[in-house]
Amino acid sequence: MESLQIFKDLGAKYLGLNFEDDRRMFLNTEHWAIAPQPKGILYPEYFDLLVNWRTPFAAAALYILMVVLLNPRQGKVSRVVAADNAAKAGTEKKKQRQQELSQSTPFMTTLVFVHNTILCIYSAWTFYGMFFAWKKAFATHSFLEAVCDTDGTFWDTLGYYSYYFYLSKYYEIVDTIIILLKGRRSSLLQTYHHAGAIITMYMGYNYRAHPIWIFTTFNSFVHTIMYAYYAATSIGLKPPGKKYITSMQITQFWTGTLLAFWYELGAPEGCFSNPGSRFGIWTVLVYVFPLIYLFMAFAKNMYGKRDATAARRTKKGE
Repeated sequence: MESLQIFKDLGAKYLGLNFEDDRRMFLNTEHWAIAPQPKGILYPEYFDLLVNWRTPFAAAALYILMVVLLNPRQGKVSRVVAADNAAKAGTEKKKQRQQELSQSTPFMTTLVFVHNTILCIYSAWTFYGMFFAWKKAFATHSFLEAVCDTDGTFWDTLGYYSYYFYLSKYYEIVDTIIILLKGRRSSLLQTYHHAGAIITMYMGYNYRAHPIWIFTTFNSFVHTIMYAYYAATSIGLKPPGKKYITSMQITQFWTGTLLAFWYELGAPEGCFSNPGSRFGIWTVLVYVFPLIYLFMAFAKNMYGKRDATAARRTKKGE
């Protein structure tokens, strides 16, 4: 107990952490707007626990610790990557390449398929809800009134969907659990992405940052397609387009980043003035730049060599 008190004292002194308030994580932020409990959510009795600022930080820390302890030094490759390697290899090497395949039991195949299907359906539900929320907003408000939520009416819908969007980031940890169960490594991109998403989406929701619609809307659209693709590949199908899904992810990050900067630097006076909301969005921006770099490095490593090989073969007339 004494060591815990020392930790609290240091956190309060050097980081300004407020251990006496469950929603306002910093001292002297009483004027920061806090998102109220959305109407109609499931299991409202757990709301206070889930929006306590300690919860996302503890979950992210435990997630990183899990990866550090369980990540294999040399992991297997996925079904899709192994198949690509086998296709590129010569006849003599095909059997060796196929041995790299991360084999799945019927139980694991079912688990992966169901998991990806759940996230696909959830993402489609979120995008559907946000699409019609925007349609309604633009029918009754001007463009700036809608994107600035000048009368606060849009938050009734946005708060509902962004709350579930924040919670979905906990469930997405199952992505990493499945990777580890298959004997594959969780990459830095994977680990950073999931740990950071929990914290940043909490910040955006908790501090009622209206620009969180950018991530709720765009990310749910991309994830609908992405998890449909993963569900298909989990049962042995080979739909084309993985390269373009990665491009969509990078595009949504750049688009979201530019829009977030517009709110911070270019929006009309009074459009986005609550300091808590501004802090929430700056937290997302700090998180997203390394994420974009990691995604672009992944795309270059995954698809750059493949495109170069294909170009050489075309040149040789193979």
